[in-house]
Amino acid sequence: MRQDKSSKIIFWDYDLSKADLSNPKVKIWYLTRKLQFGDFSGITKADLQKYLPKLNINHNLKELLQNYLKSNA
Repeated sequence: MRQDKSSKIIFWDYDLSKADLSNPKVKIWYLTRKLQFGDFSGITKADLQKYLPKLNINHNLKELLQNYLKSNA
């Protein structure tokens, strides 16, 4: 079964063009939201390594990402 690319689109209730992703608090919020909705696009390993401990995401997802980082360092 082929997945339609449009099914990966997240409807954001905020205007992301105005989001200051250089601000760590905003970056944490942004990454948390993306990961909660299963959108890994645009998320770098560097961002995961830096912010993963601070992300408020499902424990199992966090553990999966920690294992990914350990095996793909």
